[in-house]
Amino acid sequence: MKFAQPTSNEQERLQALLDYEVLDTAPELAYDDLTQLASSICGTPIALVSLVDGNRQWFKSKHGLEAPETPRDVSFCGHAIHEIDVFEIRDAHVDERFADNPLVTGGPFVRFYAGMPLINPQGVALGTLCVIDHQPRELSSDQRKSLASLARQVVSQLELRKSLGVMKKQFEELKELTGKFREQQAQLMHASRLASLGEMSAGISHEINNPLAIIAGTIPMLESLRFDEEKFRSRTTRALSAVSRIERIISGLRKFSRSDSTCDSATWVDLNSIIVDTFEIIGPLNSKIGARIIAPKHLNIEIHCNPVAITQVLVNLASNALFATETLAEKWIDLRLEVNESGVFLRIVDSGAGIDEKIQSKLFQPFFTTKPVGAGTGLGLSISKGIAEVHGGSLRYVPSEANTCFELFLPRERVRTP
Repeated sequence: MKFAQPTSNEQERLQALLDYEVLDTAPELAYDDLTQLASSICGTPIALVSLVDGNRQWFKSKHGLEAPETPRDVSFCGHAIHEIDVFEIRDAHVDERFADNPLVTGGPFVRFYAGMPLINPQGVALGTLCVIDHQPRELSSDQRKSLASLARQVVSQLELRKSLGVMKKQFEELKELTGKFREQQAQLMHASRLASLGEMSAGISHEINNPLAIIAGTIPMLESLRFDEEKFRSRTTRALSAVSRIERIISGLRKFSRSDSTCDSATWVDLNSIIVDTFEIIGPLNSKIGARIIAPKHLNIEIHCNPVAITQVLVNLASNALFATETLAEKWIDLRLEVNESGVFLRIVDSGAGIDEKIQSKLFQPFFTTKPVGAGTGLGLSISKGIAEVHGGSLRYVPSEANTCFELFLPRERVRTP
């Protein structure tokens, strides 16, 4: 008997086989279909996809045989992988290389063997697609060609498996990288929040320290002025004004922190009623300033929103516009409306000449204000922007307008024209 010998590129061959990660895996229909077809075409009771490992031949697919593997040194496939074409033993009993082979003298009693090497794209033989019979026989030319074709299909399946394995690893790596990216993103967001918190803390400190300084300076004076009623009232009025200032700041902060829940009580509401409410609220302020109000009337539009929140946005924008026109010779506020396939656009335009480009980027930052100290908290635009975004819309300053203009947008799904 002649034992099967290692190939000249044995280490490369074994590594290539390991790279497919197929050894000792479960049966798969794609390979079983090919062994079934090989058995049928060649007319043999046994057909195998045999992968030649270091010390064994392991069967990825087996038709007509129960054993999962056999030793390599006595295997027929161990000889076949040295060839480039079909390796055929027509009668093992009369072939001196195999006559006393235990696979011939005992189960599975091999008498006929034909194996086509499974050669991968790199030219490495991984094993064979082989057919076995218990009787002597000879393959026809067409059967040999068919066996070779089926062997190429086995290799294609192995290559597909390898490619899927590579893709799976890449996917896992991508998942890992995505996880790391999200973790880093969360860290950056946390850092950003800390930075924002720092800015907000500085703003709070600045805004509250001023009225607190007034209170701190006023209270000691009250002790010495307790018998001067006029001065006493003047000082206490100033202190109460400072307290009121702090209350407004705290109220603004509460609204700012809750701006993500303003859609909790959303409903369909007449846009005209929101506009009417807005100008009624700012009416007392405008009675002092005397600006001309221009607004659309008799609208037939409904928006899905928290009406109190959207009114709050419009009141804030309209109030800012009034303050901006207070010292102007020409005072007017124009509420412009546009509805298209995107949604509804509400623009509050005033007679001012616009906002300095240097401060436009700061307009929506918490505690940023162009008003004199004590005239505003600097939270109105920040809160309003948050409300707009919670409603799926946006609030922005429009620099392209000739006059000062802010635009509130609500998307189409929140707008309907009855």
